[in-house]
Amino acid sequence: MLDLEKVSDVERDEFFIVAGTKYHEYLTPYIKNYHLPLKGKSLGNWIPELKRLIKDDEISSQGEELHRMFNEAVPLHWNEIDKLPYNNGIYIMFERGELYKGRNRIVRIGTHLRPDRLIKRLKNHSINKNANGSIFRKNIGRALLHKKEDPYLKIWDKNTSDKEIKEEYNHLIDKKKEKELEEIISDYLKNNITFVCFPVNTEKERLRLEEGMISVLNHTEDFQPSTSWLGLSSPVEEIKSSGLWNCNGLNGALLTDEEMKRIQWLFNSQSEEPGYPSKEPLIKTIDEPEKVVVVEENKSMKQKKKTDTKVTAHDIREYIEKLFDEARESGYPYLDLVSGDIHKQLNMKDSMPSVCSVMYQKIKDGDEILHRTPSGYSSTIKIRYFV
Repeated sequence: MLDLEKVSDVERDEFFIVAGTKYHEYLTPYIKNYHLPLKGKSLGNWIPELKRLIKDDEISSQGEELHRMFNEAVPLHWNEIDKLPYNNGIYIMFERGELYKGRNRIVRIGTHLRPDRLIKRLKNHSINKNANGSIFRKNIGRALLHKKEDPYLKIWDKNTSDKEIKEEYNHLIDKKKEKELEEIISDYLKNNITFVCFPVNTEKERLRLEEGMISVLNHTEDFQPSTSWLGLSSPVEEIKSSGLWNCNGLNGALLTDEEMKRIQWLFNSQSEEPGYPSKEPLIKTIDEPEKVVVVEENKSMKQKKKTDTKVTAHDIREYIEKLFDEARESGYPYLDLVSGDIHKQLNMKDSMPSVCSVMYQKIKDGDEILHRTPSGYSSTIKIRYFV
């Protein structure tokens, strides 16, 4: 005990004792703040539990590092969006009054699918008064209405950029109320949200780093919102429980050490790298004769890509949801997807059944299967989703 007092403050320091009862029973009476993470665990479960604790500590360290890094930059406001020197990247948002370990707390992480859309994406959130073109605005509106127990929330939830939905609910849409709500949302965002960004050229890397950061924050145990955070009034459980204005990516793959280093490099350099695939669209929009979005392969990416055997059903769902978001933002009523195109874009190999299964799972009332083979799991399965 005397040796311990020489190197620590037994009254104030926090101790984690990784040992059995026989080793700590004579020690714990003399220290105030201690934890016994292996208490009640059988000897055979000690190693798995220690590995879990180490992993949790690594996640917490990453969450803290993300906050330290992004807080080092001077945050931008809505009227400074055009100052960004690049148009492909990831944005990190802070909200007034939200803190994490004395720093501005991250409340949203986002990106874009199509090339050169970063600035437009940020303007859709902060400036353009159209919640159907910004899921962030839609969620702010949901929280504001739910907080007031406003029954109009049921109508606000609808995506009225969809022609059929608009026709179905047109008699219930209160244009004056929605205009007023859009103004309130804009004021809230302009007065409370700031952001920082870093450049990421390729779609695949943007989506992966976005997902990894969101997942790290969601799994950081002490990452919590303040009791006055607007998101706690959201009717969307994922927002309330995560402390983020994000619903997708919360349980995605965590960042690897290499990905963390990559984020640090990109953020600190603040410049687009040479040698990346060209900016040919990975997602192209076709206005005539139909307003649809189709997936095409970037030729330069085809030359560089390697097979990724770790793509899961969750990854496929996330990718399709991103395509849906892009289509909604562009005002398209529906989205045509082909299984083979998705398979290529995600660099998958011999996994067509997985892609097709997820595509079928995403079908809702009104969607159409435009082409289906006898097996039902080929590269030519084509489905029209009304977004």
